[in-house]
This record gives sequence, structure tokens and C-alpha cells, in this order.
Amino acid sequence: MELHQSIDTTSERPNLCNKDIDPWAGVQLTHRTKLGCITQMMVNGEMTHLGEVRNFKSDDYLASKLPQDISISWSALGPEESLKEHYHPCDSFLIITEGEGESTGDTHAPIKAGDIVYIPKWNLHGFKAKGPKGFKALSIQFQETAIFESEDKPETTYFNRESIPLEERQIIVYHRDQMKSLNKVDIEGQAEQLGTLKNFSDIEAINQLFPDNFSCAWVSLSEGQRLNPHTHDEDSMIIITEGQGFFSANHEFPLTAGDIVYIPSGELHGFRSDSHFWGLSIQFSRTGLYQNPDKPRVRFQSKYAQLLSKNQVLADNFYGTNPTFKIPADTFKQIEKKKALLDSLQVISDHFQRLMYLRVGLCDSPRYQKVFLEHFLEELGHNEELLEERTQNEKVWDPILEAACSWFVNKNYLLDNPGRIIMVQMVLEKCAHLFYSHFSDVLSEGNKSAHIDAHKEADEGHDMIGVPLLQHEPDYKFEEYFKLQEEAWSIMNLYIQRISERIQLAGPKH
Repeated sequence: MELHQSIDTTSERPNLCNKDIDPWAGVQLTHRTKLGCITQMMVNGEMTHLGEVRNFKSDDYLASKLPQDISISWSALGPEESLKEHYHPCDSFLIITEGEGESTGDTHAPIKAGDIVYIPKWNLHGFKAKGPKGFKALSIQFQETAIFESEDKPETTYFNRESIPLEERQIIVYHRDQMKSLNKVDIEGQAEQLGTLKNFSDIEAINQLFPDNFSCAWVSLSEGQRLNPHTHDEDSMIIITEGQGFFSANHEFPLTAGDIVYIPSGELHGFRSDSHFWGLSIQFSRTGLYQNPDKPRVRFQSKYAQLLSKNQVLADNFYGTNPTFKIPADTFKQIEKKKALLDSLQVISDHFQRLMYLRVGLCDSPRYQKVFLEHFLEELGHNEELLEERTQNEKVWDPILEAACSWFVNKNYLLDNPGRIIMVQMVLEKCAHLFYSHFSDVLSEGNKSAHIDAHKEADEGHDMIGVPLLQHEPDYKFEEYFKLQEEAWSIMNLYIQRISERIQLAGPKH
């Protein structure tokens, strides 16, 4: 058997494949370029140019998850490339995801991105790419072996076929602009935004052709839109066909055209976009998740739960990317380096005391006042302990440290009490626990800091003080809280990064 496969010398995202995804969840990501690629095949004794065919089942994980009687492949033809006319004994669909071209054979029709091309069995068909980039598409067959999967069983032929009336084997093209859009659903009185969703089942002719274990919908998010984190009781697959976005739930990672995201049942998942993307949402059931908008088969996270999940994502990204946490432990054997660390820490410790005073003084709610006062009493005087530990206890002046810390103090005047909980507990205290835990381990014996070691234990749990009170806030307030959360973490990131810069600059005085 002679399968002719191409070798990718470049890849849009070379480090992204199943084994690279964190083992935190069952969600799996596979990019188009990681699938085995066939460019030509011997069919009935004739070498046939295929352009590019990438079968999903060439990936071990997808092969284990896709139903046995469904085959999906990425297909592509470069500029002016053609796929020779052929036919096969099964119905198939070609979904054009990028570019444009035309069908040849029994039916001559233009095709472009967004088209669903239904190809009846025994239809003689080929394709020719047009335009500067050709076209990409998804080929779907409801059978075990994909067309052009194997030379032993190519599932296609160029021999003469039996006479079938032409009108019974015409290609039909449905464009997504002609399909109905669903933009939101109501779940227990709460409106959940979907972006744009177009169920294939709304086209009755397509719905009749789909088997009992397959449903599909176009999905899209425009700039700034998000599909909130949710779960459902069935496996699904999101295929990004155009643009880029983000998987956004307990963890977050970027998505781009060509990505296949497989989501096992029960896994929390959501999506957002800073620009736009189109994709295909596939479920292995007779009806789509939102096919009956009055009874969607999904469970969305509450706004409060989203706030907690988002905070963990931001904290993980912060700890994983800020250079201060990557400084080697040996660095702090130089006394000047450790001094730069503690001097920088003194700046935020002093500002934090002012912040705690201010938060108590501005609070007008008995419920929040109790939380703020108890936290204030726990923190009182900690900056003085740090001052005593530093042998040269003059305070440093650094405009970046000062500006970052002042932002938190001044923001107190503008926030409501829930906002103050988010800023202080969910960001400042969460960061403090990460910071103190890290540097308590980094500073070796004989080079320890009493202040840092004490706060490694003392700050544990402070990031949740009063946070449960936020469950009682109305949903409309949370978009404001999400924005505050992102802003506060970005300022915190600036402050901690500046510590790294100061440590690098510190050295013995001559």
C-alpha cells in the first residue's frame, strides 16, 4: 500500500497537542497540523492528487472518542488545485471553513466559507480551489472508514457507475447566512448569551439525513463576547474554523482556526473572544444542546462561581508568568539581592496598612464592617515587624512600586463593599499567599526572613475572608466585578514584576 503523506515543516502552534494540555481536566486540544496528512493516493491503479486530507481518527485520542460509524477529516486545496471527479457509495457533507472554490462533475456550483455542501451517494463530484489561498473544509461521512483514509478501502471510485437519475444525485449547498440564529437562552429566569448559534437541524433536509448519534451547529463569538462556563451530560467537540478566541473556564488557553477541542461530559467549559471566531459545535446525540431553546441541556455556572473560577485562572497565569517567581534561589545568597526583595516588600506592606484603615473607615454596612474590622485587627502592625527585620530600615522610593501600591489605596474611595472584598481578599491576599509561600521555600536556611515565613502560615485562607457574601449580589453587578478583578491582577503583576527588576539591578556598592 502506498500512502503518500506530507511532512509539516512549519506549524501555526507547534507546541499544542494532546500531550501538552495540563492534566487538570479531560478537555483535550488537537490542532489540524497535528493530524496525519495524506496528499495523494493510489486509487484504482491511478495516482490521485488530494491536496490535503487529515483524518481525525489519525489522532489516538480522537479515534478513541469518535463514534465508530462517523468519520471526519480536514480537507484543503491550495490555489488553483483540483480534486478529480469521483463518486462513492455514501452520503457525505463538505463544510467550507475558509476560502472559496467550485464543485465540478454532476453539479457545477460556487462554494465559499460558511457553505454546507451536501453530496448524495453516487454523485459525481470534484472540486477546484479559487482565490489566492484556495479553500479548507471539513468532510463528514456517516460510516466507519473515511473517504481517502486507506488505499485498501478508498471508499471512492473513478469507474463507470450504474445509471442514477441526475436529479436524485445533485449537490445541494446551504449557506450559514440563510440559517436561523439563536443568540440567547433563558435558564431558570436567567438569560444566557450564546453569541450566535445556527443549528443544522433547522434545515429539515439536513436534519433527515443526520443519524441518531450526530448533531451540529455553527457557533460564533464576536469581539468582547463570551459564552459563560457551563457543563452538560454528553460529550461534545468544538472545531474552530475561522478567527481566534479563548477556552475560558477553570483554566484558560488560546484557540485558533484549525483547533479541535474535545470536551467529555461533565467538564466545565466556556469560550470568549477578543476579536471573533466561527466554529462548529458537534454533539454525538440526535439533537443539539440548544435545539430546543426552551429546554437547553446545559447547566451554566452562577456569576459567583464564575468569579471564583476566573480568579483562579488569573492567579495561575500570574504565578506562572511573572519573572519574579522564576529567580533562582542562589540569587538571594547575595545580601544586596535579599535586601532589594525586602525593601520592595516594605512598600506594599505600608500601603496595605493604610488600605486596611481606609476600608474600615469607608464601610457603611454592618455585615461588611464586621469582616473588615476583624481582618484589620489581624493585619495591624505587620509592616512594623518587617521594618524591624530590615537592618537598614530606610524606606525606598521607586515610582513604579509607589504608583502600583497607591492604585489599590485610592481605588478604595471608588468601590462598593463587594468590590473592596474582591480587591483585597481575592487579589491582594491571594497574591500575598502565593508570594510568601514561594519565597519562604526559596530563601534557604541561614538566609530566611522571619516576616516571610510567618506570613506563609498567617495569610493562608485570607483570600476567602468575606468572599461568600458576594453570593448575594445581583447578577448585573458581576460584569463590573470581573473587570475590577482583571484590573487589580494587572496592577499586582506590575508591582511584582518591578520587584524582579530591582533584584536584578541590586549589587554590591563600590
